[in-house]
Amino acid sequence: MTAQLCFVSASRGSGFMAELLEVVADAVRRAGFPATTATGRYPDAEGDTVYVVVPHEYFVVTPEADRPSEEQRRRTIAFCVEHPGTATFERSAALVPGLAGAVDINHDSTAELRRRGIPVEHFQLGYSPLWDAWGGDPDRAREIDVTYLGTAERRRSLLLASYAADLADLRVRLLTPPHEPMGPRRVDFLPGEAKFAHLANSRFLLNLHRERSRALEWVRVLEALCNGCVVLTEPSTDLAPLVPGTHLVVTRPESLGAAAAALAADPQRERDLRMAGYEFVRTALDPLASAKMLVELAEGVLAASPGVPAGPPPAQTVVDVVDVVDVVDAGPRPLAVDTPSWDVRFAGTRSLGAPPANPALATRMGQQTADARRTSGVDWSPSVVPTVFPDAERAAVDVLLVRRPGEPDPESLVRDLLTGTVLPRRILAGEDGVAPRPRPRAADLLRHELPLGRGYTRNRLLERSSAPWLLVLDGGMRASRRLLERLVAASDGADVVHCPVADPVEGLVGALPPEDRRLAELPYLGSGYLVRRAVLESFGGWTDDPLVDGLEDHVFWRRLAAHDRPSSLVQQVLLSRLRPDPAPRPVDLDPHRVWSLTRILAGAPAAPIE
Repeated sequence: MTAQLCFVSASRGSGFMAELLEVVADAVRRAGFPATTATGRYPDAEGDTVYVVVPHEYFVVTPEADRPSEEQRRRTIAFCVEHPGTATFERSAALVPGLAGAVDINHDSTAELRRRGIPVEHFQLGYSPLWDAWGGDPDRAREIDVTYLGTAERRRSLLLASYAADLADLRVRLLTPPHEPMGPRRVDFLPGEAKFAHLANSRFLLNLHRERSRALEWVRVLEALCNGCVVLTEPSTDLAPLVPGTHLVVTRPESLGAAAAALAADPQRERDLRMAGYEFVRTALDPLASAKMLVELAEGVLAASPGVPAGPPPAQTVVDVVDVVDVVDAGPRPLAVDTPSWDVRFAGTRSLGAPPANPALATRMGQQTADARRTSGVDWSPSVVPTVFPDAERAAVDVLLVRRPGEPDPESLVRDLLTGTVLPRRILAGEDGVAPRPRPRAADLLRHELPLGRGYTRNRLLERSSAPWLLVLDGGMRASRRLLERLVAASDGADVVHCPVADPVEGLVGALPPEDRRLAELPYLGSGYLVRRAVLESFGGWTDDPLVDGLEDHVFWRRLAAHDRPSSLVQQVLLSRLRPDPAPRPVDLDPHRVWSLTRILAGAPAAPIE
């Protein structure tokens, strides 16, 4: 009896898993056997149907009422894709014994499952015409120099941030969505044909491991090689039969950015790697043999006695809906200036519902700021430094730069902006309660004797600016020389343009687009953006409520999302931070009250204060 394989994806699962099962189903059909795909509940079985699912996802995101019966589980083969050292691998290992059989695409996880006494066969992936959007043309132009495709995680984030200087003059696109099921296309996630076209349009792919795994991300690497995208990866435990230096480049994780920049300057070497990698996946790997093995395994399932125990129901092993990265570090975190997308609080809908730490002190801090605004001395000093490069072409952009107590002197940032590939019209700097008196600099300077608040200071600078676009920065930042060039180039049709910011502690922050549902839970976007003046004026500038000191940008982004204003994310690290942790703010002392206030200021309904 020839088994009829049915590959079933979860209806609320990742598009990536559905794509992979479709590729495997296509390999089964190309090997001469019947195979279908389905989404959601198992289709009604004919007598020779055997199901194939990715267990760590299917049995987690599928509602319990739609999960397969015990009889259907006896006809189900697990298709395992996760590496040891990850939470998702442990979930798969717990689910597989309750199913009829298993295959695994990774050598390391196959060996680990067998070590645990779980029977599993290795499934060798290889070339698929469904992955190939390139076709092998060596002369095809590619518009992106370096790309990265991988969910956000702290280690990955810190490494990607560290490559900024090496990749500054290349065309870079880093796609780092949070670790959650992804379906439709979004700016940080490309499904199916869009992803393969992106890889066929990219010269190099950077590959980094997730969590504690050190095994190669085979699916991502094969997708790249099938599209002539040269892979640069950190050392991996299971590279064979790939040959480093022939089919791909292997180097220390800290050196991937430098290696990509060096390879970009050697087009012949790049071409040799591209063609060798493509030829390798087309000829050296045999997914059709593995497809035949999968069919034989399914036939063995059909021949097995129906009385074989099915093991514990998968529903009993499910622990969470979304993978949590670095679970051991999942305790309470202080509110960062921007929440990075690898933060455990992105795993679900966890808002700032913390109990007050010191509400009376938070209120007193707000009152002190209000009093200071009535009494503080204010100085305004146009730049005394001669205009730098007076004949240089300038963008229709004013820079608004505010430095607050504890932040480094912005002199280096001003120098970055004045030596960029595109220059602003003016730089307006606000020194908000910073002592001692700053030295003269090549910027118009507003100085408050006492700290009056970032939003308040920005609004005063806004009154003195005149350009139709404003670049909003904070003290303690450094800028790539291509910052303004890249942001302005992406401003067509957008009201706001932003980019990821490299943070020495958090890695990449601000790497996600503004989404109202996320902003309602966490402040993950901050400063470092180009905004139309008209949009700011329609919002009445930035909030200057003393109680939301430190959340001025969050309120801005919430207003932007609530009004559905178009934004653009330049997925290259063009800004970095040097600043230490901020001083205590009202939100640190009374987070529940302040978070509720941000909803009001953003025009959203306030959550009740308990």
